Amino acid sequence: MEKKKRKVDEINASSMADIAFLLLIFFLVATTMDVDTGMTRVLPPWVDAEKQKDNTDVNERNVLKVSISKGGRILVDEAEYTAADLIRNRMTNESKLSQETKTFLQSPDRSDKKDTLINGQTYPMSEGVVSLKADKETQYKVYIDVQNELTHAFNDIREDYSQKMFKRPFDELDSDERTVISKLVPMRISEAEPNDQTKKK
Repeated sequence: MEKKKRKVDEINASSMADIAFLLLIFFLVATTMDVDTGMTRVLPPWVDAEKQKDNTDVNERNVLKVSISKGGRILVDEAEYTAADLIRNRMTNESKLSQETKTFLQSPDRSDKKDTLINGQTYPMSEGVVSLKADKETQYKVYIDVQNELTHAFNDIREDYSQKMFKRPFDELDSDERTVISKLVPMRISEAEPNDQTKKK
């Protein structure tokens, strides 16, 4: 007797499209995207041309000029720095460039200080600005290394004030306490428009 072939029931796939659509919506909502925030920089305040003529000496005193040439030559004011001066000492965790920047910002002989009243106590806030200028063909690594050391100097000063005022590292402060330190030590790095040495003279 011939056996009848058993008919296999087909799977109903009509709802698969709806399920796929719902999964797509879920992943779009749940996935976080990395956003490049860039580097935080505070430019120096604008000064009227007439006032600038009278205060040229004062303004120059409060500016630490850092420039990077096409070939990677680094000048801090008139002093020449090398790539080795961007390497941090293992004992102090400071490079020559970051140490020079900290000295400029903290020493009363290097830049003007303004007494700032915070929480009933007066602290000296530096009015110094670091002016960074590079050539358009400056190597990216050299430029970033210089940026890192300049930022490191400001962060070190913030860390010092954090320990002095709140007895805790800056990373452990709450938002209000961080605002106080950031106000006392603003990240004043002014980036000038790069030189273009590729143009024929």
